[in-house]
Amino acid sequence: MTTAALHHPTPLTTDPIEVATDDDDSCYGDSLASSTTSITSSITSYVFSHGRRYPSQRWSSASSLGAILPNDETEQDRLDLIHHLYLLILKGSLYLAPLKPGSVHRALDLGTGTGIWAVDFADLHPEAAVIGTDLSPIQSSWVPPNLQFEVDNFEEEWGFSGRFDYIHGRSLMGSVTDWPKLVGQAYENLNPGGFFELLEIHNTGSYSSDGTYEASACAEYSKALEEAGRISGHRLDLTPALEGYFRDAGFVNVTVKKFVIPCGVWPKDAHYKRIGAIVASQVADAVEGYGLVLLTKVLGWEEDKARDLIRRAAEAYKDRKVHTLNDQYVVYGQKPLEE
Repeated sequence: MTTAALHHPTPLTTDPIEVATDDDDSCYGDSLASSTTSITSSITSYVFSHGRRYPSQRWSSASSLGAILPNDETEQDRLDLIHHLYLLILKGSLYLAPLKPGSVHRALDLGTGTGIWAVDFADLHPEAAVIGTDLSPIQSSWVPPNLQFEVDNFEEEWGFSGRFDYIHGRSLMGSVTDWPKLVGQAYENLNPGGFFELLEIHNTGSYSSDGTYEASACAEYSKALEEAGRISGHRLDLTPALEGYFRDAGFVNVTVKKFVIPCGVWPKDAHYKRIGAIVASQVADAVEGYGLVLLTKVLGWEEDKARDLIRRAAEAYKDRKVHTLNDQYVVYGQKPLEE
């Protein structure tokens, strides 16, 4: 992959996505087919709940609820699949910010997860020192020599030894309890001219063009999740507000790109069908991952009730008769050259 390939791909169309007929179907059919630096000072006192493993309370978020997403192997597999989904959506790009060749000497990946994006970025930019931070030390111990991982909570005060030329984050919605603070800290920790970029799906903003989503268990699940997010402070509905946070923090050249993402193999178009298949193949794990903590600990539901909705929603998301769409946002901004 060349550096030139890592800039602005053609955005997915915002036109309605056509539903495939049986005659249009492809190889996906009805199925959803499913160097070296060490990490030190690992924090592994994990929390176990509802059969899932979560980050240590020591490193949980600013709220008393703690982390809402697990960090076990099931979640790690889902995160790696999401990485490949983003590459497909962005047509091979790791980012959309217009980074000039040789302009990035220090880069930061917030909430790096398994670290797969940071590894790819470090390989692509061997001249840059790259740091990936996460609540959990779940990353590989074998990484490019210009990459290091740190166990850290980006909602606390940042204490890095220097500023960065590029800061990246994705799929952080629900893990952030104070978005203005986070965006402000990114601004303060950038060099003049540096870029901050976020990739976030509008989690609770699903819709359809034919009413099939709105009449499904998916909508019931999304409504419950949005309510729990508001109550707990782990908001899942703020993706459209990110642009405003960037501007309020002082960023210039703020750019928003929006992509339409289907869930399921119902689209007629082969590109959308492939995207939808990947989304649907991880949707059961995603629905459980986001729902278990919020529905039980915040809304106070019994686990059986929560799992019943999670099961029904997961089935509906994969149902070819339910044509769920989401908006995927990419938002980036630049710190002014002169403050």
